Amino acid sequence: MGRIAPKAAAVANGAHDDSVPPSVSPEEYFEQRFRDMVRPGDLVLDAGCGSGKYSVAANPDTRGYKMTGVDNFESVRHNPILDYRVCGNVNELPFDDASFDVVYARWLLEHLENPGVALREFHRVLKPGGKLALFTTNLFHYYGAVARVTPQWFHVWFNHRVRGFEEVDIFPTYYRANTRWRVHKLLRDAGFREPALQISLLEGSSSVLGFNFVLRRLGRAYERVVKRFEALDPFRMNLIAIARKD
Repeated sequence: MGRIAPKAAAVANGAHDDSVPPSVSPEEYFEQRFRDMVRPGDLVLDAGCGSGKYSVAANPDTRGYKMTGVDNFESVRHNPILDYRVCGNVNELPFDDASFDVVYARWLLEHLENPGVALREFHRVLKPGGKLALFTTNLFHYYGAVARVTPQWFHVWFNHRVRGFEEVDIFPTYYRANTRWRVHKLLRDAGFREPALQISLLEGSSSVLGFNFVLRRLGRAYERVVKRFEALDPFRMNLIAIARKD
């Protein structure tokens, strides 16, 4: 896959980023954006990294930067891709001000009861000019909407029995920063400002509905429609936010 050039102009107030190739998955695009922003010698914080299942897929011997992981679960101590492992709370990061060049948070925001507190902590530990990369679920997509209104026992049952997830990888969700407007406001309140604040909404695969033929067909139709019409981008599956500390 070729390199994706970052869009020159900021995506103000969460407008859609037209530079995203239609064949690229949201996960691939997010990882490309992260690789575009990190430089050799940088210090990167992987926030809420756990055991590394959704961490940056990079060889630590060749990537050229140092990765510190922080999570309040002991599984962080077994994360194989980290240079430094810290068991701690993202709401009270055990790091000095201006410690990191980049903060990376994939599949974290939806699990935070107080996302605004964590975002302020990310701003605090970033160096001036440092960047924040967030990847999460959009609450206005059917996946996020259903997850928001169903109880934790259902999440555990569905993800374990239907999707094959290990129960240790299934965590409570709150979805308190999972719309374009909400995450934009929280980032601004945390200290991030335009024009260095970009929010993109991308549609992912309907594989989550693969357990049922009819639902899978409906999911594929939904995917085609929201990808085709820009007016429907608020209903795409994944939300990616890139912000810079001035």
